[in-house]
Amino acid sequence: MGYDFHITRAQDWTQSPDHPIELHEWEDLAACSPLVEEGAPWESVEIGLQRTFNVPGETAVFAWWRGRIDIKGRFSEKTKEAAQSLAKALDAHVLGDDD
Repeated sequence: MGYDFHITRAQDWTQSPDHPIELHEWEDLAACSPLVEEGAPWESVEIGLQRTFNVPGETAVFAWWRGRIDIKGRFSEKTKEAAQSLAKALDAHVLGDDD
């Protein structure tokens, strides 16, 4: 099992639906951010086809899910810096699975 990171407004990432980042809010920010580029879309049973983003040249994928942005894959320093900047723009923070 992999270790994921999350951009969330909640103090515990599992409580993200109680303090959500809205899908449109995330997609609007990511679409105009020079930190990430649009990746291949993912199919979600709950929300259908969804846009994903990644840091250019990196493999980690940023995808919205239930009020948070999940970051899955190899989490390099470059990806971590992008996640922190995006979180700040969303008035949120980055938490790992264990946080």
